[in-house]
Amino acid sequence: ALPISDMNFFSIALLGTAHGDPTRERYNSSALLEIPSGDAWLIDAGTPALATLIRGGFDLARLRGVFITHMHEDHFGGLPDIIKFQAKYRTERELTRIWLPEQAAIRGMKDFMALAHRPVPESLIRFDVLEPGLIGLLHGLSVRAVPTEHASNEGRDFPSFALEFTAPDGRRILFTGDLSYDFHDFPAGTGADMAFCELTHYNLAHALPTLAKERFGRLIFNHVGNQWHGSEAEKRFREMTRDLPYPCVIAHDGDRFSC
Repeated sequence: ALPISDMNFFSIALLGTAHGDPTRERYNSSALLEIPSGDAWLIDAGTPALATLIRGGFDLARLRGVFITHMHEDHFGGLPDIIKFQAKYRTERELTRIWLPEQAAIRGMKDFMALAHRPVPESLIRFDVLEPGLIGLLHGLSVRAVPTEHASNEGRDFPSFALEFTAPDGRRILFTGDLSYDFHDFPAGTGADMAFCELTHYNLAHALPTLAKERFGRLIFNHVGNQWHGSEAEKRFREMTRDLPYPCVIAHDGDRFSC
């Protein structure tokens, strides 16, 4: 089940922790961030995000918004399901807000929903473009979008983002989104109490010196590449990361963290 955490400001459930393709053990990327008031947000919505939420007993009336870090299908493929569900069943007047990193993505999502005979009701769903900098205060959370250069892996320049959430008491959580092959765009220096970093697109050994300079409370690796699947790979991971100045783990679907 996905209960409200009433002891910690942040509660994060990882719905999917795969890389670009789902595997037998992992769904596509999606994380649910909840606060004690009951408000919740999705960071990415890879398939099957909606089904996972429903099976976990999550009340989608509590979902205030969705942030899509970049327009790769493994990060947004489950979004139409979320939109359809909110449009069909939500009766309260508070909007479900959806941040997409490209203006064209908003047009495309609306066209897709119309093609599926589910036009988006503007009274219930609001689209915004995710842009660099402070997004604003959302139910007490300060949210900042940090540009990354994931698209450089394909020799392209479409936008991608890391996301930083800060509570009124200063506690901070970081989601890196997907990064570049050489790790140069890692959002350094946040001092996050908890950080979620992808583990597919770069050489971990080359990233360790950068990570060693950080002062995280805890680091969780998600978006996990095939090379890190299985007990032997995780043993190698623990050996490689044992000297980092904070605890870190490889996440699995269904893991829940709080800070």
